[in-house]
Amino acid sequence: MSATTTHSYESPTAPPVQSPLRELLGLAIPTVAQMASYTVMQFADTWMLSRLGVTEPTAAGNGGLLAWSVIGFGVGVLFCVNALVSQHFGQKDFHACGRYLWQGVWFGLFFACVTAAFIPFTPRLFALMGHDPALIAAEGTFFRITVGGTAIKLAATAFGQFLLATNRPWIVMLSAVCGVSANLGVNSLLIYGNLGFPRLGVAGAAWGTNVGVTVELCFLAAVALRPATRRIFNTADWPLRPAQMRTLLSIGLPSGLQIVADIAAWMLFQTWVMGQFGTAAMAANTFAFRYLSVSFMPAFGIATAVTALVGRYIGAGKPAVAAHRAHLGFAVAAGYMLICGAVYIFGRNVLMGLFTHDPEVLRLGTIVLIFCGIYQLFDAMYIVYNGALRGAGDTFVPAVTLFVLCWVIMVGGGYAVARLRPQWGIVGPWTMSAVYGAILGGFILARFCRGRWRDIRLETQHPSDTVRGFVPAAGTEPA
Repeated sequence: MSATTTHSYESPTAPPVQSPLRELLGLAIPTVAQMASYTVMQFADTWMLSRLGVTEPTAAGNGGLLAWSVIGFGVGVLFCVNALVSQHFGQKDFHACGRYLWQGVWFGLFFACVTAAFIPFTPRLFALMGHDPALIAAEGTFFRITVGGTAIKLAATAFGQFLLATNRPWIVMLSAVCGVSANLGVNSLLIYGNLGFPRLGVAGAAWGTNVGVTVELCFLAAVALRPATRRIFNTADWPLRPAQMRTLLSIGLPSGLQIVADIAAWMLFQTWVMGQFGTAAMAANTFAFRYLSVSFMPAFGIATAVTALVGRYIGAGKPAVAAHRAHLGFAVAAGYMLICGAVYIFGRNVLMGLFTHDPEVLRLGTIVLIFCGIYQLFDAMYIVYNGALRGAGDTFVPAVTLFVLCWVIMVGGGYAVARLRPQWGIVGPWTMSAVYGAILGGFILARFCRGRWRDIRLETQHPSDTVRGFVPAAGTEPA
């Protein structure tokens, strides 16, 4: 491309004028479907493994939580690819979008190398939690295989967030459908050893997840790198660029710490706090979490759409519209999650019976589902408004607040109650988790309503933006 060549940077995917709800749902529905796909993978893994007994699904649940305690940091950083690309999309500076995509991919590759260092220490960690030897072996297997696919998962996250931010949500949904289909197919072959394949049990479920994520990545990359997308959004600009990487890390690192602190806290709540009450309590928690993910994963999908819209309207200089979209997103997510909460409470016996017939697991699981139902409104509050703050680049204070609250109240308080008041059983720790959720949700809502996020200015221009072949979009030239 010559230096004098010009292009029209009016994106063919720019959203038409439409009602706020339709605009939100146009992004949210495919994104929710993508998040639901991960829920389906986890649910399918747990259900298929539950046919083999209680140890296998519990091991996959514990090993998966520990794996996501590691991988989640990278995913949290890459969620901010959405915010940065959305703000440039709103400014019609489409050429910068591809650069932030690739900074996300580079970060994912670097972080995957770091995660490999955690693999040898897994068995010792589960042993310190007092788990049975058979459970430790299965947990370690699931963790090793899952963490081995970190680079693939993070690259898929970067491409997916880029496509959402550039208004291609249905592509993200289709990739998720393909990934789920591949996961279910591989699970059926490798968990049970069908059609002559080896019977791998827990390992088979982990390999099924990795295959599903690989299929998803291939679909996303094929769309993002096709000629039309390369021309408009500069997606062939793959080199590592320090200035753009610093911008991504400045808002991404707090976001990553927030995600990993949340996941790690829930992992310890499941494996350490619930572990005080034995394998039956951990199994009940695992089964309840599979239902809990049916509510919070779609809410994360809505929050991701809110992140894109907030970033887009901030980039377009319309913070009031950005705030309206955040409140609308909360209304939609809260309505859905309250319905889920009612189902958890009133249908708890039937729901838990789908996973197990063990009397003790059933008893404990129905108690957990009651708390899951109570937790829903505050969880919606936290998830959606946190996504809105991320779209504005406000990530540090929410990250610090979550870290302090979840580790002091839920993990520390939950463990203290379990040790000092064991006669309360799992009701004690789950009461602490409900208190934590209510305080966190209220704080994030109050921070968003105070409006300090309106004054945040992310760095959007770098000296390297003027390169051979690039003519900036109108209104985005350096002053």
